[in-house]
Amino acid sequence: MQLIQTSRFTNNTVSLRALVPLDSRTISGWNVLVWMIRSATETWPDRQTFTEALGRAYSMHVRCGLTGYGAQVALEVVFEWIRPDLIRDPAYPAAVQEVMEQVLFHPCLTAERLEEALYMIRARLLRQQEDPDTAAVLAALAAAGEGTSLAVPISGTLEGLESVTLDEVRHLWKTWLDMPKSLYAVGDLLPEMQRFLDGLLQTAPVCTPHSPLAPREMPAVVREVRDIAQTSLVQGYTTQITLSDSESAALMVLSSILGSGQKSLLFEEIRERHSWCYSISCSLIRFDGLLLVTAGTRAEYLEDLQSKIARQIRRIADDDYPQSLFDAAILDLVDGISARRDFPRALIETAFQQDLLDLHRTDQEQIARLRRVTRRDVQETAQKLQLAVTSIVQEGEADEQD
Repeated sequence: MQLIQTSRFTNNTVSLRALVPLDSRTISGWNVLVWMIRSATETWPDRQTFTEALGRAYSMHVRCGLTGYGAQVALEVVFEWIRPDLIRDPAYPAAVQEVMEQVLFHPCLTAERLEEALYMIRARLLRQQEDPDTAAVLAALAAAGEGTSLAVPISGTLEGLESVTLDEVRHLWKTWLDMPKSLYAVGDLLPEMQRFLDGLLQTAPVCTPHSPLAPREMPAVVREVRDIAQTSLVQGYTTQITLSDSESAALMVLSSILGSGQKSLLFEEIRERHSWCYSISCSLIRFDGLLLVTAGTRAEYLEDLQSKIARQIRRIADDDYPQSLFDAAILDLVDGISARRDFPRALIETAFQQDLLDLHRTDQEQIARLRRVTRRDVQETAQKLQLAVTSIVQEGEADEQD
């Protein structure tokens, strides 16, 4: 167990994770298992009794989810509970441990619960399909990552749900239970809780292979026309940079300058100056080496908008942008590193990714690394960007599709 011992927070937080392959054949089953784990156990076999048990443990929280890390996905169970020294109930630590044991070792995996899980996840996937922004992103990832794990939606698929059985869910749970876990804790843990956690599950170091998506000879184009109020545009650019590369810090600065920072070229030049979109930003899928630009616009602005996005990237590649944006990007990223000290989940995620990449840097080392980034570094990083996919969900009549 990796323990970040601190009394700064009123809650203690524990995270258990195991990495499994991101596979289209099993991802829907993993989503079903996550839903079933987090909402009922054998002792508390429905949502109401489970919620009552959490209430008796002074509003303890249990969360379970899936997060992608390149070709693998982490199934994580998180427990949060108020520090016992703030409760002063001698029965409280045992109540917390009982919840942990029930969730991890005795989930309620019954046919009735399976049907409820399938219904809820199916409804969630249908909502995703109906949302043009989400649909455009999923289509972009599927096209850019064709033949790779990037094309596998972590939320599962409607087709995949049709084949999920109770036997499969139980097999996946047993698989996850038997796998070595990474265990992280943040808070002021009692010695007996530390001993309990150390003996709870087998733990082991984690690592994951990761490589950037290869550039495409020709960018893919995906277009869908719907009867909707506005158009969603997503463009994906390969970065050719891995998280362990020396250029990764410059890539973060580039992303901030382009569209992920509080001040950015995309917002100032496209949203504010030309009003060609309702929203525009960019983000990094760092384990897969992809930079995504997303925008909400109108169909009549699509051609101009795409041209203007490409122009902003060329400006960075030509080192033709204000120094104020470069300075603001560095400051935003430094502030982000400093701010995560105030959030237990951010501390855990940082520790997990450092173990995953076998790159252990203190906050001070990461900040110093960012401050060493030069405009020339950002320029060279921008010159590596190549358009891989354009995905459009466009307003209009459905029969207008190509």
